[in-house]
Amino acid sequence: MSTTAMQCKDCKAKLVRGCFGLTKLSAVDCAKCQKTLCLNCAEDQTLIPLDKNEEPLPLKKSSIKSYCMPCFKQVSILDYSKSYDIIEPSTSSVDPDKPNITLLWVHASGGSRAMFRPHASTLAQKGYRSILMDLPGHGTLVETTLTLNSCVETVKQILDQECSSHKPSQIIYIGGSLGAYVGFYILGELKTRFGGAILMDCGQNVGPDCSLKARAGVWFLRKLSGSMSNKTMMGVMVGAVEKKADYHTIECCFSGGMFFQQGPAQCDCMHTVAPSNIILTLDVPILFFNGTGDYRDSENKWLALCKDKRSSLKVYEGGDHFFCHDLRFVDDMLHRMDTFVQMAGL
Repeated sequence: MSTTAMQCKDCKAKLVRGCFGLTKLSAVDCAKCQKTLCLNCAEDQTLIPLDKNEEPLPLKKSSIKSYCMPCFKQVSILDYSKSYDIIEPSTSSVDPDKPNITLLWVHASGGSRAMFRPHASTLAQKGYRSILMDLPGHGTLVETTLTLNSCVETVKQILDQECSSHKPSQIIYIGGSLGAYVGFYILGELKTRFGGAILMDCGQNVGPDCSLKARAGVWFLRKLSGSMSNKTMMGVMVGAVEKKADYHTIECCFSGGMFFQQGPAQCDCMHTVAPSNIILTLDVPILFFNGTGDYRDSENKWLALCKDKRSSLKVYEGGDHFFCHDLRFVDDMLHRMDTFVQMAGL
């Protein structure tokens, strides 16, 4: 059988493809330009595309497509010329008698700044300005090393550039899952920069003083994310959310791509943060959101530790780790956010 020698378009690894489509060294075609990739590149540069009308393919594993890096950046809904987006408030919704409040949205593990774009767009109709950022190791910052300190520095640079004229009470931190756990650390390091925080999907202590069960979970997740490709992890996520999350799920979670190249570092960041110690140092209100189907061994303890007694906790019955994108809860969640932000921004 004859073979044709090739190179991966991205990493230039040598590939060999058989004349009957049989492969050696894992040759894969880019879903857009059809140029050849090695399996490693193809498995990490994957997403579920939106068409020109922003209509997604069905939420199923077969909708996940692999691309060369140039095509991946073209097809992704992320603008690779920048690492954060700003959604300005609707002109008709601006109330001159209310303070100008900016919401800083920080996504979950493996995600990107696309995660909360529809939520921010809805709150723009209430008069809020939003900044949606990529964490280091994610989205357009995927090649930036993810550490707690790099997260703090990234947030600080954004605040210095985009919120220099704001009072602390006019900036609210909003984080989900990794964005919430890292958020504890960011809030502790930048105490004078925020007037409040909304933290979601963070009811379980996974820090250095966590339970044996939580420690085992972090270990397992670290091994899983360190050994699987983005495509495999995306397939796992699709299976987890396809019947539970129905609020712009593909746009938020899959059409920008997923980024687990630094999966072990994501786990290390969460496992390093000790929320109980940090909460005691914060003088701002915190609104916690969780779902009853998620792991939650510390939510009430952390609420009780909050010095600002305007802090509160909402747990959604029947919600799980993806409740933020569950239509049963989104409207109520956004309403509660609006109420909390108005109170914290006074």
